[in-house]
Amino acid sequence: MVKTTIKLRVCSTLALALLGSPSFAEPLHVSWTDLQEGRPQSCSAVLETYLSNPNCTGKDVSDRMLSMQLAECTPGNSDLDGVTVRIAGYAHPVEFEFRNVRRFLLIPPMRQDCRHPPPPLPDQVITVEYAEGIDITADPVWITGRLQIRPNGNEIAPSAYRIKAVNVTTATIPDVTTSK
Repeated sequence: MVKTTIKLRVCSTLALALLGSPSFAEPLHVSWTDLQEGRPQSCSAVLETYLSNPNCTGKDVSDRMLSMQLAECTPGNSDLDGVTVRIAGYAHPVEFEFRNVRRFLLIPPMRQDCRHPPPPLPDQVITVEYAEGIDITADPVWITGRLQIRPNGNEIAPSAYRIKAVNVTTATIPDVTTSK
């Protein structure tokens, strides 16, 4: 009787663990707009100033004060922290490697009216780790994995999010703008 009870408990625990596991959960389709939710209302003027750049002049993002303000104003959407998601975007290498890249940034479409647009805000950049590696091209990709709020600074653009990808597939350009 005791052995049967223990077996039932073990089986029940395993079933719950498997069914509740993020790898078996259907991913939540999110858009780049979803990642922006949670921005403090008090930051709207700072963000608008950064994003509106009518002359496409270079902005000095390395300025420590501006970087700190942008990080505070783009904390990431806490409702998505720990959720398995699927999002389309453009892979951008962190280093000058394009083959078998295991760590890269996922970014939304960039403005087309500037030759050198400013980097996306931190809550619009996802640091992706993908053990299998991908070849980076100009084509967009779908990323599936567990999204975490993990601020990360790098030379290209700071990111508010991180995903350990379980799947990377080809996307189309419309997927990136309407990935919901």
